[in-house]
Amino acid sequence: MKAWILEDIGKLTLQESQPTEITENQIKVKIEEVLLNNSDFEIYTGASKRKYPFIIGRNAVGVVSMVHGDNQFFQKMDRVAIEPYIPCETCDECRNEQYDKCSNMQELGYNCNGLLRNFVDLPYAQLHRLPDQLSNEKALFVPIVAFCLNIVDALNLEKGRHIAIFASSKTGLILAQLVAYYQAVPVLISSSNELLDMAREMGIFYCFNPEETEVENEIVAVTSGRMCKELILLSNSDFNMKDVYNVAAFNANICLAGYSNKESKMSVANICRKHLNIFGVYNGAGNFSSAINLLVTDTVNVDTLIGSTIDFDALDKEMAKLNPKDLEIKSFIVKVN
Repeated sequence: MKAWILEDIGKLTLQESQPTEITENQIKVKIEEVLLNNSDFEIYTGASKRKYPFIIGRNAVGVVSMVHGDNQFFQKMDRVAIEPYIPCETCDECRNEQYDKCSNMQELGYNCNGLLRNFVDLPYAQLHRLPDQLSNEKALFVPIVAFCLNIVDALNLEKGRHIAIFASSKTGLILAQLVAYYQAVPVLISSSNELLDMAREMGIFYCFNPEETEVENEIVAVTSGRMCKELILLSNSDFNMKDVYNVAAFNANICLAGYSNKESKMSVANICRKHLNIFGVYNGAGNFSSAINLLVTDTVNVDTLIGSTIDFDALDKEMAKLNPKDLEIKSFIVKVN
């Protein structure tokens, strides 16, 4: 077995070990492709701290290599998407079947070893069979789509509502497509003109750059003065909280979503004055099947978000060349041999 071990900031080492034995309810998966994202790169650069040694890699697809006993769910050579979230199943939230809110959630590649390896042993509950019509490259986006679905579910969107999305990365493009699919009106706010141009090509009509226009005035015009009752702030985005308060309606719901360590100062006075309800969404647990369906039907289109490929054996050299901007719009795909 081979795995890329992050031994220190920016130091990846390819290590080999003896094959492991699977236990009851486990399945051995041969990793085929891994999606390299901003969150992985933040761990690699030390922007997001972890104890070393550590294996990064959160989004992956593979094929079933070995099953334990008479497993009725999977067969050898089944193509699968890997759900990185492993609920504890013992906390109050898990006992109430609110697995996405698990207080002791383990997440592959985030707080436990990830998927940049050639084989991994997992509980069968963490695997989702992929339809033949869905390519590996598109299936790599299943965890991101599932994460966005949890955001949409938490907001309980109403048809026709204008939803402000503050984003700097591809997640904003996926969110905007989902908001439109549920018949609300996405308003994408970003300082990245590349992101906004891609959004327009996807049919997202309202796209504003706060560095080039007065966002509050634009939202007044778009909403006929009603402003936005729901707002989504992706935590890896660069946004000015003043813009957020200005476009939020009274009694608005604001969803803070994502993994980034970026900090934003929030005004308690503004939150209280407008009676804002602020909550967080952190993962995509529970929505993988829906995410697969949205991708296979092309309801969510990720074609333009698929970036270059990296050979597994050359990962250390290729990672050293990257910078965070490289991963904002397109994700690199690591081909595992």
